[in-house]
Amino acid sequence: MTYEERKTVAYHEAGHAVAGWFLEHSNPLLKITIIPRSKGSLGFAQYLPDEMSLYGKEQLVDMMKVSLGGRVAESIFFGKVTTGASDDIKKVTQIAQGYVNNYGMSDSIGVVSYASLNQGYINAYSNKTSLAIDTEVRRLVDEQYTSVEELLISKKDSVEALAKELLEKETINLP
Repeated sequence: MTYEERKTVAYHEAGHAVAGWFLEHSNPLLKITIIPRSKGSLGFAQYLPDEMSLYGKEQLVDMMKVSLGGRVAESIFFGKVTTGASDDIKKVTQIAQGYVNNYGMSDSIGVVSYASLNQGYINAYSNKTSLAIDTEVRRLVDEQYTSVEELLISKKDSVEALAKELLEKETINLP
């Protein structure tokens, strides 16, 4: 990796970590690194394994915010984003779709599960319902993006300090 790539990864991972640190319903952070762990993964933040198997709205929302933290940090500090957030975006979208389609947690869609109705290429519900679901998933993701953006702007010094430490040490283990 070039220095610029390492710097981008450091700020990206610091964005995840700082978001998680300040969100009430996120898992505790154990380790953060900018050393690639596998092909396609440029760095990672490791969290204490979640012993819960049931999640409330608050936990799902904070999962989305933490996942978006890296992309938001790139945008704040570099004024642009990279492809490094592609897995994060996929994860956020899956969480939001579960929130809306599977768990009946969306106030606008209601206590209905559409997940099992959509098999393969055949849409088992109307275009109007499909549009409402898509709109709600988008609204939910956009809302979490804005929220974590506000958080990271208010904690900009913390993100920057952590990113600089990552550039120096490459890996930080938390007690």
